[in-house]
Amino acid sequence: MKQTVARALLGALAAAGGVAWGQTAGAPASAASAAAAPAAAVTSATTIVQQRLPDGRIVFTDRPQAGARTERQWTVEAETPAQAESRRALAERNARAAGELNARLERREERDRKRERERERELEIERLRAQTARAERDAAQARADAAAQPPVLVLPRWHRPPRVHPVEPPRYEPAPRPGPRPGPRPGATPPPRPNGAPPEPSPY
Repeated sequence: MKQTVARALLGALAAAGGVAWGQTAGAPASAASAAAAPAAAVTSATTIVQQRLPDGRIVFTDRPQAGARTERQWTVEAETPAQAESRRALAERNARAAGELNARLERREERDRKRERERERELEIERLRAQTARAERDAAQARADAAAQPPVLVLPRWHRPPRVHPVEPPRYEPAPRPGPRPGPRPGATPPPRPNGAPPEPSPY
């Protein structure tokens, strides 16, 4: 793992011309060092250091800076152009293999999802068939039970008709005949008579 990280850092530094990560523009590398860096990378091992600057920044470089504290370092053998090409070809093959593997996994997952949907559809069809068969059995049993029972005739309840009492016609009673009018009571004052009419005789 350390060799892999160091090789990646070395490749980045070589591509950048030896400029350290996080290095400011005010501190460029010398032309002699930049020209000597490719030759050193091809002919000898390279040491990559991790340093912390006074302002707190962390840099990775193959040229340690004065005044910075070195925290870690890696020493790796420089790659030849043939080794770099081989490593790049291997990375490309691994990437293609990973893509093909992902495609196969996606196709397998799609097939699994399709089979799952088909299985759920088949289960739903079986459930509906079972419900239909159960309903048909219940209906057949109901018809058989109805055919086995004798018919029952239900008559309405008999009610006695109400008694009708004869109505007697009204009796004819003759009107009373007019009789003599009763006279006044004894000692009572007789009613006044019309002018010139004689007083009625007292029955007493």
